[in-house]
Amino acid sequence: MSIELWTLAIALVTSVVCALCGSLLLVNRQAMVSEGLSHAVLPGLVIAFILLRDYNSPWLIISAAASGLLMVWLTQLLQNTRLLDNDAGLGIVFAGMFSVGILIVSSNLRNTHFHADCIIDGNLALAPLDRWTWAGVDLGPRSWNSMLVMLFVVVGFITLCFKELKVMFFDPLLAGQFRLRPRSLQFVWLAIVSLTTVAAFEVAGSILIVALMIAPPAAAYLLTDRLSRLLVIAAVIAAISATGGFYLAVALDVAPTGPIASFAGAVFLTVFAFAPRRGWLAVSLRRSRQRRETADCLVLDLLSRHRPQTDSWEDFLATVCMPVRQVERTLQRLQQSTYIQPTDSGYELTPHGREQLQTKLTHLLAGGDIS
Repeated sequence: MSIELWTLAIALVTSVVCALCGSLLLVNRQAMVSEGLSHAVLPGLVIAFILLRDYNSPWLIISAAASGLLMVWLTQLLQNTRLLDNDAGLGIVFAGMFSVGILIVSSNLRNTHFHADCIIDGNLALAPLDRWTWAGVDLGPRSWNSMLVMLFVVVGFITLCFKELKVMFFDPLLAGQFRLRPRSLQFVWLAIVSLTTVAAFEVAGSILIVALMIAPPAAAYLLTDRLSRLLVIAAVIAAISATGGFYLAVALDVAPTGPIASFAGAVFLTVFAFAPRRGWLAVSLRRSRQRRETADCLVLDLLSRHRPQTDSWEDFLATVCMPVRQVERTLQRLQQSTYIQPTDSGYELTPHGREQLQTKLTHLLAGGDIS
């Protein structure tokens, strides 16, 4: 394949793996752990490289993953003290570890590709040039193979432990009663997430890792309530973001990392605005309808109790406890719906209006939507 297609393939597999990891972090209310891991793996990565001076050594991945798990352990220690919020403890630990990593890079690795720009933006455009050969056979880019392995690991773990993960995420007390060892399972899962972050770190950089682990799962969360569907939708959105962002980068002639992250954000904003049930537009329309129905129910109930006379109209408005213009609009709407009819002294309910009032009150007392 051409370098362009290899770059797109690497971006696709990286996006899908990060989205799957981020989905489980999101449902476990640990979305910002992805931010912490994408920064906290840096000290272990650069320390191992300084000691070994070998880009291809597996000890780099092991050391970086251990650094990520160290971040998780230190964060849990701070949380157990109950002196800090969870987000505060996470922010302190990963910011401190990332600062140490940047300091080491700036002091000792100025002439290598571990410089600060590569750490933040990644090296996706040049990833296809780093090939993996075995026995004289070209097996493709190293990053493609490493991310493909992580995809199999993540999908395999989710498939084998899907029921256990659901119990652990949504009811940890029940998981403990079933002797599922939720802490051990969570530690294994975070270790896999840490390995995924390490594998994607050099290619995607810290910005793209965070974007892909949060934006697609967050968009998928607005579209479904089922975990299995959320994983699939998040993977599809991640693939769309990678493809759209890549071709946007080609059109702009820039590095693909930023456009892919921006495209993922644009997809999330689109879903956030237009999701059928949880989107901003749907929620706004539903709340507006509920406010309108509540006003209709209140006015109908008051009119059923007494008909306001012309000289007592101001007292009626004070009883309704709504602005005058809103009451006037409500009366006009109720009259158009044939719920009320005007009289010489004011308004009165029609038989249809009394029937609708009883229906609305029944739904309201039952705790349902009065609409």
